[in-house]
Formats: sequence, C-alpha cells, structure tokens
Amino acid sequence: MQKESGSFKNWLDQHHPKTKEEWMKLFKKTFKFTGGEIVNEFLMSTGYLPGCHSETCPTYKKIAKLKPMWMKVKK
Repeated sequence: MQKESGSFKNWLDQHHPKTKEEWMKLFKKTFKFTGGEIVNEFLMSTGYLPGCHSETCPTYKKIAKLKPMWMKVKK
C-alpha cells in the first residue's frame, strides 16, 4: 500500500468518494478482520463518511466548518 500510494491516507483519498457499501467491500478485500461496523465507524471518525448529525444540528455545523472528505466533491 505504501509502495503504491505513498501512505494510508493517500490510499483512502485515492478511493474517495465511495458509498458505505463500496468502502466495506474495499476494506474486506484489502484487510483481514474487517467488518462493516469497524469500517463504518473508522470512516465516520476520519471524515470519509458522514456522521449521524442532521444539517440542523449544532454539531453538524461545527463539523462542516472542518470540511471533512465526505463534503468534498471529487473532480
């Protein structure tokens, strides 16, 4: 992974954007002992998938200011 992408973050960025289901398939194909809940929680905590806050929630507004990956459109 490091040889091909340079880093784990670069590898994640190269595969962005994906749906939760696409991420789960990719992680299961790439890593051992990876389940759906682990993938979902990891990607939400690192900003690659949206969290559980609605747009009207004050926490959502704080998160939006950080410009997580899931808010960025890949060109």
